[in-house]
Amino acid sequence: MPTDLSAASVPPAGNETATALRARAFQVGVTLCIINTIIGAGQPVITRWGAVHLDPLLFCTSAVVFASICTIPVLYFSGELRMIVDPRYRARLFMMSMAGTVMTSLTLTYGLTRIDAIAGVLLLQTEPVYSLILSTIFIGERPSGRQMLATATILVGIGSVFAGGSFSPLWAAALVFTTPLFWQTSHVLGLKLMPPLTPISVTGGRFFYAAIILTVMLLIFRRDSLVQLADPTSLGVIGVTGLFIYFLSALTWFGAINRLSLAWVTALVVPGIPILSILFAVMFLGEHATTREAIGILISVSGVLALVLGADPHRKQPASEAVEAIHEPMT
Repeated sequence: MPTDLSAASVPPAGNETATALRARAFQVGVTLCIINTIIGAGQPVITRWGAVHLDPLLFCTSAVVFASICTIPVLYFSGELRMIVDPRYRARLFMMSMAGTVMTSLTLTYGLTRIDAIAGVLLLQTEPVYSLILSTIFIGERPSGRQMLATATILVGIGSVFAGGSFSPLWAAALVFTTPLFWQTSHVLGLKLMPPLTPISVTGGRFFYAAIILTVMLLIFRRDSLVQLADPTSLGVIGVTGLFIYFLSALTWFGAINRLSLAWVTALVVPGIPILSILFAVMFLGEHATTREAIGILISVSGVLALVLGADPHRKQPASEAVEAIHEPMT
């Protein structure tokens, strides 16, 4: 019986399409990770400036309000503005907003009123640890032995600096230390919404509800600080923070974890941030890392790099979710 060898040697078209989409998702995801790393490096520095020169609650509230304003035109022209108040999603968007924006803004800003930016950078290296724990519990991403060893290395690096008494006062260090936990909690909540929501809808919802809550808090507790908005320099810093540190950072982050593994994205982004952050702190704040801090950061970064090598970059999706994701534009 004749056999069509050419047909037998050609993979099914469906497999080719799935492979192409997977490769495209990886390329776009890594690009977003790089952009997010550059933006994230400026967060401890610019937040430290705002925490020292402005009322902390005024600073984080104004930045979040500005970020929320940035999302509205994008949501409107994409036809997704109604999604952030849709009864099916608004409760989860609200919870994500409370964890990922309200709590992180308050803990990081108030923590950096007393902790310098370089020490803050080191404390924020806990993010891959929280990411690994939460992605394992809630997303089902099982850690390898390499990932567990890398996580321990990160904690050793932070602990080596802690033992030297560099983190003082402890209450401020504790606030910065827990900030990544709230970030990662919001990321897990955001993953559960993508799809059907897109990264821009999740970003918009996160800032919309946070802007309302923080504004109410500001008007109740720190209304007298509003006079600081009359300073053009302060307004400029708030605008930059809202546009880049909040809006573009969140958009690129959710775009990345919509395509790649949460633990892998975290591990890829975090290593580049300390080096750039220290450079920015030296350039703009006049801070300098101590020998102990430099060693601690190097140890932690080596652990984070090991996490990158020990994880599968592709996002794990349930079958029904993966079907929807195939139809989502990979741009």
